[in-house]
Amino acid sequence: MATIGIFDSGMGGLITARLLHRRRPDLPILYYGDTAHLPYGDKSPEQIRGYVRDIVRFLREEGADYIAIACNTASAVAYDIACAVAHPIPVFSAIYPALSAFEEKRFPEPIGVIGTYTTIRSGIYGRALREMGYTVYELATPTLVPLIEEGWIDHPATRAALDTYLTALGEVGTLLLACTHYPLLEPAIQRYYEARKQSTEIVSTADLLAKAIAQSVPYQGNSKGQARFWISDPNPRFLELASRFWGAAVVTEPVPLM
Repeated sequence: MATIGIFDSGMGGLITARLLHRRRPDLPILYYGDTAHLPYGDKSPEQIRGYVRDIVRFLREEGADYIAIACNTASAVAYDIACAVAHPIPVFSAIYPALSAFEEKRFPEPIGVIGTYTTIRSGIYGRALREMGYTVYELATPTLVPLIEEGWIDHPATRAALDTYLTALGEVGTLLLACTHYPLLEPAIQRYYEARKQSTEIVSTADLLAKAIAQSVPYQGNSKGQARFWISDPNPRFLELASRFWGAAVVTEPVPLM
């Protein structure tokens, strides 16, 4: 039975896991949230590569047959490390399903890309989209992940941050959420554009990653895949929010020292 190992710095990857579970309830899921090092977006590439190396090794040892990097930042700077450690296990990146979608379908322009500092500074989306002939505006939106991890999905501080960022980004035809945390803010983002009578298509890397995994992994019959969860820093607040986003109680297992 194919088991999917999914990891992220915190809550964002859990969104991908939930979307995958909805599409493919037959697949067992191993989820690792690196809450001790949250957020990845303000860490150096060298630090992130070290975290990814350890997590991929851990998920392999726990029985993962596939690895999914449910984090744009880690995908941007540590995909090669993940592939090297996982070999010969296939590795899914949060980035490539999104880029494939923009190749397969022409999206309204200009394209706005929001993500963490490290993702935006890597230029991985901007370069690829411009090579496809798109006009692209990129903006780092670093305060959004901490707000989401705090559970402030519909909080005045979060709405204020979104208003500031989206206004600075300018009017766009498509907004690419280049962080797997950001789908939780999609209703607030939609309200922002509706209030300004702007027709903007929102594209989620979390959803596209879940779709890519679901389409790539062979079906396991009528079996019901179970989910196991680990976090690197025990945090009651994370467990409370994780259960809400997963849709059922999340019980984490102890993480052995790496």
